Amino acid sequence: MNLPARTANMIARTLDEAWRMLRPPPRLTVWEWAEKFRKLPKEVTARPGRYRTDTAPYQREPQEVLTDQNVSTVVMQWASRLGKSEVMMNLQGYTVCHNPRNILVVYPTKESAEKWSKQFFAPMIRYTPELKRLIAPARSRDSGNTIFNKEFPGGTIGVIGANSASAFRQIQAPVIICDEIDTYGDTSEGDPVTLAFKRAENYPDSIQVLASTPTYKNASRIESWYEKSDQRKWHVQCTHCRGWQVLAWNQVLWETGKPESACIVCSICQAKLTDEERVAAVMGGQWRATAPFRGIAGFWLNGLNSPFPPKKGFANKLHQFAAEFLEAKSQGSEALKVWTNTFLAETWQDESDKVDPLGLMSRAEKYGPEIPDGCWMLLAGVDVQLDRLEAEIVGYGEGEETWAIEFRQFFGNPERDAVWNDLDAWLSAPRRHVNGAEMRVAACAVDCGYKTKRVLEFCKARQSRRIWAVKGTSTAGAPLVARPKVHSTGRIQIFAVGTDAAKEQLFSRVMLTEPGPRYCHFKIGHGYDEEWFRQLTAEEVVTWKKNGFIQRVWKKVRARNEALDIRVYISAVYEVLQPAMKKIREQVERNADISRASDEWKGKVYSLNPDLKNAPAANQTPPQAAPAKLDVPQVAKPVARPFVRPSGGGFVTGGRRW
Repeated sequence: MNLPARTANMIARTLDEAWRMLRPPPRLTVWEWAEKFRKLPKEVTARPGRYRTDTAPYQREPQEVLTDQNVSTVVMQWASRLGKSEVMMNLQGYTVCHNPRNILVVYPTKESAEKWSKQFFAPMIRYTPELKRLIAPARSRDSGNTIFNKEFPGGTIGVIGANSASAFRQIQAPVIICDEIDTYGDTSEGDPVTLAFKRAENYPDSIQVLASTPTYKNASRIESWYEKSDQRKWHVQCTHCRGWQVLAWNQVLWETGKPESACIVCSICQAKLTDEERVAAVMGGQWRATAPFRGIAGFWLNGLNSPFPPKKGFANKLHQFAAEFLEAKSQGSEALKVWTNTFLAETWQDESDKVDPLGLMSRAEKYGPEIPDGCWMLLAGVDVQLDRLEAEIVGYGEGEETWAIEFRQFFGNPERDAVWNDLDAWLSAPRRHVNGAEMRVAACAVDCGYKTKRVLEFCKARQSRRIWAVKGTSTAGAPLVARPKVHSTGRIQIFAVGTDAAKEQLFSRVMLTEPGPRYCHFKIGHGYDEEWFRQLTAEEVVTWKKNGFIQRVWKKVRARNEALDIRVYISAVYEVLQPAMKKIREQVERNADISRASDEWKGKVYSLNPDLKNAPAANQTPPQAAPAKLDVPQVAKPVARPFVRPSGGGFVTGGRRW
């Protein structure tokens, strides 16, 4: 049949368009899809532009196995800044475009899930036309695109926090992605990873991805899963002897005091490789399994395999590696643990979680009543008990070096005003630095877990002085301090303090033996007696197995631990302030010059009580005499406003903000 040319051309175009719509997409691996379609915006990476695996070839195989029908689970125990997040995001993009189905993405908390969605996934959509075409803008009406839910033809991406058991019930998904699993805490319904996997159990072709830097030995989820896998490691070939090996930290050597001389020694021929040779070896490396394959593909990668350029100020990457190790080592076990977890991708095993109280007491120093040199800011913490308030003032210097200043007990019923007036007068009193400057408490945390209403009343009237309500939480993985939440009573903000994180930090610091950054100075007298040191060390870490994993839990070894709790609250205050200590030091020094030029406030400085021997013991009934009336400064009621983290600012006398 002869058709008019115009009609024939129209039919041909229609058929061609139909074929293009109906034909199956080209078979691509996840990384091939990413290289073809994905662009990395400069707002989320130091290496913007089209995604390429030739800059980090170890990223290819973990993405290839994601579409392997024989692989049910992919485990990545990787160091930081090596691209494991890109692998997981590529899987999401690939699924949306080439195999549409539901995806569940799990982060440690709802807050971290929100941050990832806004700061990383949203830019990925904007800069990837293939995704932008399929996922409607969040601002459009009825788009189905929210922070925690992304709809596309054929499926949905659900983003949740691992700390909410109910969130897991909202979606069934054959693609499960769990990031930073070592910071997950247990929910009321059990292990979050198990809950996530249940969302995929009805899909025979499901794929689960688990990724994290590790944490503690025998308590690491990612290590436990990696040990169930075929345990692939990135093997590199020596540029001298051509022998294959896995790079380890004991191969990195440098001259004493000269990290810039760092080289890496071949474990086979002992040749010294330059950083350029290290990079060349990494670029030519390959994954090799070291255990039988049983459906779980595991990948372990440490920071020595980084092919990326060094930071400014370093001659090469090996120089940077050595300098960062020396810095972590100088800061004590806390920093060394972080370095071990995030750079070596290895678990940390404490030498001891116990601290000898008498050993700490034996190194107490004699200083005061004046604030010692090196201490530039005063912070306080308060714990509320049945018949008293207990409080401490701690001084901070550069490098988070701390000095114990004074520990006090204020006896009285916390339901009465008198004891709070005593505390207020003590907190607001000026104190003298050894250089003559006047100093005041810059901020204070008051525990509101007990006598909540009275604590909130006290703090609300003094928000302008940065006297804040805090409440401890022992949830696993909780940050040292979280974004404050507004309490329904009185509309006052309460900071949630991650007590586990704070205790880990404190105990690593009290074990430092050399004064300097993060060192804790303890004081003779001024409330620091044997009982105080025993309270400070009243808890230790114990481990037990739960849901198949060894968990670390802080447990009391004696009844009273108020001194420890107060130090936890003070560390949270410092975390909130993030003070610019150099500027604060300069301000204190300027104040010293002013003080030396004037005797106006001499005699008004609060005098520390050097002898508290006559104070009643905690287990004794306090004296019944009426407390002295104190002239408490009246503080104007502040205008309620949302909390804003200070940006680079420090805090000095009278709560002055930089």
